[in-house]
Amino acid sequence: MLLALLLAAAPTVADANAAGMKLYQAKRFPEAIAQFKAAITHAAEQPSTKEQVAQTRALALAHFNLACAMALARKAGKTCEVEAYVPSIWEHVLEAIRLDPNRLEKALTDPDLKELRSTLQFQSLLGLSPSRDADLPKLITAVTWYSAGEGAYGSTRSMTFTPAGVSLTLRLLNEAGLPLDIRTFKGTWTVKGRALKLVFPQPLPGLDTKELSFTIEPDGSLAAGQWSRFSDSPSECDA
Repeated sequence: MLLALLLAAAPTVADANAAGMKLYQAKRFPEAIAQFKAAITHAAEQPSTKEQVAQTRALALAHFNLACAMALARKAGKTCEVEAYVPSIWEHVLEAIRLDPNRLEKALTDPDLKELRSTLQFQSLLGLSPSRDADLPKLITAVTWYSAGEGAYGSTRSMTFTPAGVSLTLRLLNEAGLPLDIRTFKGTWTVKGRALKLVFPQPLPGLDTKELSFTIEPDGSLAAGQWSRFSDSPSECDA
């Protein structure tokens, strides 16, 4: 009898979700994130019951709410504070969909996740795959690409593509590794098979060439001999 009373009084996933939503609506995102994580922990600790389907859906909701809170924390400039990294956010979205497939439609349309749509993972939810050559032109233009991190400055290069051209943004550093300027260079691009070629009107700073060549790897990353690999996730919080 005592055990039954204790279980009845224990916080449930739904309780933790509700508490997290109040914090979320108040834009207290770090606290909301902590509460949604607590909801997931509660779910792992609770015994299975006859309401297993309801428990699973509540857990899916906790994962999805956590992803949304992390995405809004990023937008509010709290990425490092709460470790709201793009891959981590998508891990929780995918877990929510695995637990409750009905979450897929919400993941595709939820405005909280809007700024994460220029990623390979979002495009995969639309049915595109970097392992299929035919999908590559669409993926290239749909994704924002970032270089690996360089010390305290994280990703110092990024690229965006349209059917008409490519924009390459460089954070230029001096010999001491200090920032000099941020400049954007416009060029053209072509893709043939898994080979991506960029051509610019003038040689790029630090490179004695107007052309960049990339190989599109099966995981979607862009490998180049001149520079480090580009991916859909910026390097952050490494300083």
